[in-house]
Amino acid sequence: MGTPTIGILGGYGGTGKHIVRLLLEYADAHLVIAGRQILRARQFARECNEQAGTERVCATYAHAAAPESVMHAFDGARLLIVASPTGRFTEETATAALETGCDWLDIQYYTPKLAVLKGLAQRIEGAGRCFITDAGLHPGLPALLVRHAATYFDVLEVANVFAAFNPRGGFPRTPSLYEFTRELMRFRCGAYRDGQWRFFSGLGAGEGQQTDFDFGFGTRLCTPMMLEEMQALPEMFPTLRETGFYVAGFNWFVDWVVMPLLWLSGRVAPRLWVKPMAQLVYWGTRLCANPPYGAVVKVQACGWQGEQKHQLSLQLYHPDPYLFTAIATVAGVLQYLRGRGRKTGLWLAGQLYDPQEALWDMQRMGVTVRQEVSPIQGMCPFCRA
Repeated sequence: MGTPTIGILGGYGGTGKHIVRLLLEYADAHLVIAGRQILRARQFARECNEQAGTERVCATYAHAAAPESVMHAFDGARLLIVASPTGRFTEETATAALETGCDWLDIQYYTPKLAVLKGLAQRIEGAGRCFITDAGLHPGLPALLVRHAATYFDVLEVANVFAAFNPRGGFPRTPSLYEFTRELMRFRCGAYRDGQWRFFSGLGAGEGQQTDFDFGFGTRLCTPMMLEEMQALPEMFPTLRETGFYVAGFNWFVDWVVMPLLWLSGRVAPRLWVKPMAQLVYWGTRLCANPPYGAVVKVQACGWQGEQKHQLSLQLYHPDPYLFTAIATVAGVLQYLRGRGRKTGLWLAGQLYDPQEALWDMQRMGVTVRQEVSPIQGMCPFCRA
């Protein structure tokens, strides 16, 4: 089929740059980076070609709100990666991909896009296209890690995923900050317990779980956060009694001042409060942050191997959360290019990729992986009384 062409919308942004560099190093593909700031795109493409000693990267203009520009920019591409904070234009960019005849992958943390993509699911299927959404760190990794843990058990009973994020210098003041803030304002607290999904009011006070992270993060209280990719896990593993995604706080100011304000403002005129809340997130993560920095994602699971109950603990760490996100994204793209990560239809990344292959690729791209599996003597540390 020849060397494929991959388009990256927002390929000169914070995470987009990492995706481009990783694809240059680990994939045999031509890359087209595009966005509204054509001068930035051209400058970055020139830097990449000079550093790699190739001419595999080119730049062009595209505006997510204008499908015609997206179609023109990525005409001939096999895959379009949406790495820009343009979730509100999902229908425009997805339609452009369908019209162009290319597959799609996005790393956006933007819940409303899911309804749009589901509305296009029949058209995606009919066109024989592969659309992969919620790729990246989270969403993206939690369901994949549960599926990885399940391979160690004959009977999987509990599998919870925990995460802690602390970017050095806080969250940058970019358009993605506003998209992230909107998600914090609308996020739901929930987890699967005792055979059913339970949703909690407010910020899930009293429903959190503590876990002990490595890499200097220590013991943290984590809040249950609903992710779409987790909801199919009980069907995949009928013996599963408990699963969920739990995220740790940032620092005292963000956790006890900013987060309650975000929750309240998200229910009273959210559009009015997005910008001031984003500024609070920016300053709160910038001025009150303390080391360690980076991102760690952990799965704790227990179940049965034959007649013996076992526990599994797996932790993934990288000192740069944005590079970690890019690595998780590119690990999926590599599976896609090998043909094993491409299936017709609309897919959540955490439910599509092969977990063992993804972990192997992430490890060789710089993610630290620590895993322990051991028999349980006495009371299980992961099961609730």
